[in-house]
Amino acid sequence: MLAVYFDQPGGPENLYLKEVPKPSPGEGEVLLKVAASALNRADILQRQGQYAPPPGASSILGVEASGLVEELGPGCQGHWKIGDPAMALLPGGGQAQYVTVPEGLLMPVPAGLTLPQAAAIPEAWLTAFQLLHLIGKVQSGESVLIHAGLSGVGTAATQLVRIAGAIPLVTGGSQDKLQIAEKLGAAAGINYKEEDFSKAAMKFTKVQANAGEGFYRTNSAPLLHGRPPTSITGSGQGLSPG
Repeated sequence: MLAVYFDQPGGPENLYLKEVPKPSPGEGEVLLKVAASALNRADILQRQGQYAPPPGASSILGVEASGLVEELGPGCQGHWKIGDPAMALLPGGGQAQYVTVPEGLLMPVPAGLTLPQAAAIPEAWLTAFQLLHLIGKVQSGESVLIHAGLSGVGTAATQLVRIAGAIPLVTGGSQDKLQIAEKLGAAAGINYKEEDFSKAAMKFTKVQANAGEGFYRTNSAPLLHGRPPTSITGSGQGLSPG
């Protein structure tokens, strides 16, 4: 099979396609015929020589992928059948034509998603979902501070916070990044290189508390720059400069 490979750590110019042995599923594993694999920070760090995959994991890049079930290994106990669409969280190996996946790390593709879209779910989106709902137990109307708002997990978290009816505040290192975060739904963007994010977040939540209910439906990022927020939902709600 073909896989994305590199012989020496370095830039993306070191990557190339290489013919490598096709893996065989072991006990409790499923062989996935890969349709798509997402790019994550771990892949970049590994390519640069700054990250080593877990012991026993494939040295091929790719920590999440989607595709079709190709083969079931011995001992598989789940409902999977040959040809089923699936997405997977991986220790490595996703940037290849085939990858073996422990059955417990294989997930059905949500209805309405294409395989390329599903390939981006297991690592960043499920991490963000776990942090927000299983650990943080986010509630509608709460404010959520998201560091590295333009990271994979950060962009996912911003959108999931909005879906939950809560208010996402994000930090970033440049105005360009913060503008993108606003387009994704961030209610406020804080440039941590230019101001104390804790003071800025407190300023935001103080204005929010004074504004009352319905504030989450406004685009209030301009508040941190002395301008009134604007509606992002067509509700027409906003705040006057104080």
